Amino acid sequence: MTEIDVELVDLFHHYYNDTYGEAPPNPDPTHFEHVRHLLPGKPFRFKWNGQGINKTAKGNKSNELGQAFCRWFLSEHLDIHYIAHLDEVRDHGALDQFGGIKVETKPGTEGDAPDYFCATGSNEVCLAEAKGTGHAVGFTTKAFQKWRDQFDRVEVRDASGTLVSVKGYIVAMRWAFEGNSDKICTKLSAEDPQTPGRRPLGEGDGDVALSYATKSLHYAATLRRLRQPLIAAALQNGIRIPSELKFNATVWQSNWPPIAHLRFVGGYYPSAGGPTLPWKLEDGKVVHTPPDPFRLDIASGTFVGLEEKTFKMLAATARDGPSRIGELRPLNLNRSGYSGISLLRDGHVLGPIDFFYPVQTISL
Repeated sequence: MTEIDVELVDLFHHYYNDTYGEAPPNPDPTHFEHVRHLLPGKPFRFKWNGQGINKTAKGNKSNELGQAFCRWFLSEHLDIHYIAHLDEVRDHGALDQFGGIKVETKPGTEGDAPDYFCATGSNEVCLAEAKGTGHAVGFTTKAFQKWRDQFDRVEVRDASGTLVSVKGYIVAMRWAFEGNSDKICTKLSAEDPQTPGRRPLGEGDGDVALSYATKSLHYAATLRRLRQPLIAAALQNGIRIPSELKFNATVWQSNWPPIAHLRFVGGYYPSAGGPTLPWKLEDGKVVHTPPDPFRLDIASGTFVGLEEKTFKMLAATARDGPSRIGELRPLNLNRSGYSGISLLRDGHVLGPIDFFYPVQTISL
């Protein structure tokens, strides 16, 4: 069995991006609800009631964390960074604009379909199904076969009606709990089924529309958090914004050396109690001025943003149309070296506001 390390702040970041629209991260990215119920130590093992005390609560928490792990695993280990829910991709405007590829549920079948469409930087597309459970998830179990069957319920057809085969991934998490045998560990099981089809996805002229839609939807909720509703609406629906409308944004930098060479568009959510921004301008220079410096129990807040070039590409997509986002590529990154800051390769950044300061206002 292979062991893999998980940076908890990155796991939270994927969970936050998948779960919330405009809500701030709460309370702290390295101590989100699920992680607070882990046992101390290196193994990823929950307290006996760490996912709730009733069946419904356990199921909900297990699914939420299973989806976060799926997104984290695809990004960290398979170089797949852009993820959107299947139903949103199915209805996205890019599909009709570029070849008329369609996503449908196979007639006469009942049950769930995979959770996500996913895209790489080079615009390759796949499906993904995320699962979380407290039961065994071996590849020979009935449960795993049930998850495989979900890929048979999806039909992707090009404009001529030809059935197109789409590669997929199942990422299933089995959780370990306090009181389990030491032989039972939290386990990630991954498999790569594919949907039925007469040809592989990627060989048709209109196939790339699925990548345009997936990449656009991946960022739509983020743009709403950054108070950019017009860009968000354009990405959500695959429409264009008139060129005479301008987008204003604040650019930030970080004083943390591993990411100090990058610039970000974003803002911050204050911590509970509403402390003010811990920076002010004096003679054109940014000076650190924490609120009530004599108190040690005050946190300033959490910065949420996007790498500047990524943001500019999204703004260009809102003006030029969905095909522009096909040019977007993931960042080449090294670890930030601090467990409180998360910078993902898709450009999302999250961390304490004390590590970020505003440098410029731009208009696009």
